[in-house]
Amino acid sequence: MYSIRLFKIMGIPIELHITFILFLIIIVAFSIIYDSIFWAILFILLFVSVVLHELGHSYVAKKYGVRIEKILLLPIGGVAMMDKIPKEGELKIGIAGPLVSFAIGISLLVISRFFDVNVDGYPLLYTLSLLNLILGGFNLIPAFPMDGGRILRAILSKKYGYLKSTKIAVNIGKILALIMLLLGLLSMNVMLILVSLFVYFGAEQEGKVVEVDEVFKNIKAKDIMTPNPICVSPDMSIEEFLDFMLKHKYFGYPVVEDGKLVGCIGINNIHKKDGIVRDYMEDPVLVDEDEDIKEVLKKMSHVDRVFVVKNGKLEGIISKTDILRAMNILELKEELDSQLN
Repeated sequence: MYSIRLFKIMGIPIELHITFILFLIIIVAFSIIYDSIFWAILFILLFVSVVLHELGHSYVAKKYGVRIEKILLLPIGGVAMMDKIPKEGELKIGIAGPLVSFAIGISLLVISRFFDVNVDGYPLLYTLSLLNLILGGFNLIPAFPMDGGRILRAILSKKYGYLKSTKIAVNIGKILALIMLLLGLLSMNVMLILVSLFVYFGAEQEGKVVEVDEVFKNIKAKDIMTPNPICVSPDMSIEEFLDFMLKHKYFGYPVVEDGKLVGCIGINNIHKKDGIVRDYMEDPVLVDEDEDIKEVLKKMSHVDRVFVVKNGKLEGIISKTDILRAMNILELKEELDSQLN
């Protein structure tokens, strides 16, 4: 929706984000205004280098059975969107991109010593070689979402475990982002500010994804549900229901009639005191007791709780509070287990 597909390489779609196109238009506009095409050409060639950098990651990742959805080009870099990062191959996958950038940088640097292309008085190949070396070096910074973060995690995970190692790399990434943001604000450097935001939110997103994947691996809905939930009747008056909530202290309840789950109701469904529960209840979101927690979380993206069923019979309830409690306990268990190893 927000990107345009250009072509495929190694079966991987290469796409331009709409912001990349807008940024390119700005670069071209400035080139016309200042009567110099050097920066426009350099910008395009740099992102060809970025594509090659991401293809380096992708080539190695495919060796480990990783599916590459696409390579997306943004104004501040490229992202190879993979369905997973295998732990056993993360070190090789992480280092592949920077190695490609260093190879391009060194090759162009050697070539520029003997032959270069001058555009508006600027040495194109020499400048491009330096940018590739910077690209490779910047990505080796040991912090997420840079490649160095993955390399650091792969090394640390042997001692500290995967989850704790991820948190270390994520925190380094956030600290780096805040330093970059401060420098960007002090120097009024818009690009540095944008990069700092990309690094911060990229690190945070990586941390959340890994936390869910690691903490809830092999955990099913039945493992964290609250069994035998307290139910209400659809014919209960709203006034009775409010007193009922005050007594039991839960914000949401299954609505059961003749032993069957017919709806659900929570504090957010009540807008006035008149009527009965049936007038305000909504359709419940159901999950099977053996459903993976990652799938449960997807279903909870727009609701506060889901209802666990077995062969159509209500077995339990999972609220967002249940998820947080389970996460805290499982995180502690993961940390204690890593100390034993």
